This record gives sequence, C-alpha cells and structure tokens, in this order.
Amino acid sequence: MRVNLKAQPSCWIINRIKAITGKKELQILDFASGSGRHSISLADPKRKITAVDNDSKKLSSYNNFQNIKTMCFDLETNEKWPFDENYYDIVIVTNYLYRPKIKNIGNLVKENGFLFYETFATGNEKLGKPSNPDYLLKNMELIEVFKKNFNILYYFNGEQFKYKKSLIQRCAMQKKTSPTGDAFK
Repeated sequence: MRVNLKAQPSCWIINRIKAITGKKELQILDFASGSGRHSISLADPKRKITAVDNDSKKLSSYNNFQNIKTMCFDLETNEKWPFDENYYDIVIVTNYLYRPKIKNIGNLVKENGFLFYETFATGNEKLGKPSNPDYLLKNMELIEVFKKNFNILYYFNGEQFKYKKSLIQRCAMQKKTSPTGDAFK
C-alpha cells in the first residue's frame, strides 16, 4: 500500500495536543481540516473533534470515526461562522490562511484554551507552492494578530524539510483569562 506522506499529520501539532491531554474531555476544532490528517490522528474518547472544511468529499472520507463531527462550511464566506465562541479547548489551523477573518479564529478558543497555528511563510515563494503572498504569513504575523488575547508559548519562522524544503511559521498560544470574566472582543 502506498502512503501519501503529505497526508500525514504535523508531528508538531500532534505532540502539542498530546502534551496537554489530561483527564478531562477536550473540545477540539480542526479548522480547514481537509482530508482529516489531524482529526483522525487525534480521534480518542477524551477528544471531541469538530472537523470543518468546504470540501464535502474530503469530509465524507472520515465522518464515520467516533468522536469526530464533520461540518461542511466555506470559512471564507460572508455568512456568520457556525461555531460557538469561547467553546473550544483547542483550535488547530494548518496550511490555511484567510486574513480577512484570521482574528475570528481566536474568538473560538475558550479562556486558557490553546490555538496551534502552522502554515507557510513569506519566502516560500522561492521554494515552490504556495507562492501567492495572500497565503504566506509575514514574519511575526501570528504574534502580532493574537498577542492581545493570547500568551505566546512557542514561535518558529523558518525552514522545514519534512516532505520538501519549505518556509513555515508555527505558533502555540494560550488564551488569556479576561480580568472581568467576559469574553474578549
């Protein structure tokens, strides 16, 4: 059987989540989940995963896994996102960038919850796809976008060589506790 290496989950994402899995049940949102490489790898009775993507065919390939709820939705539409704000313990975003709504992602994470973001960075255009600047994070961009409401736990901007040489940005963040107890806006 041939294995599609590109469909393998990000070890960085998986390791971060496994490090915080404790006794309590976690609500996880796999944002722009694609073929489910992270959702399927994380499927576990203690993890209730919502996998969202605009491709129903990709979603249908793993919607029979226990503890994975699939949702077909175009995240770039003008419609209101169908997610509860301040609900998810963990939100995962990999290989996806849509700047007009990037700040909205932070609203989905509950206080003390985590956001793990990993995607391509500026400079990747010299190495291959994606090369469109709309899909490449600028240096420190994730920190700048989320620093008001999140503590930055880890940040990386540089080369990776897993499948092919590429430039990526990774950021692990934990949502701050609001001094008033109200959700951040």
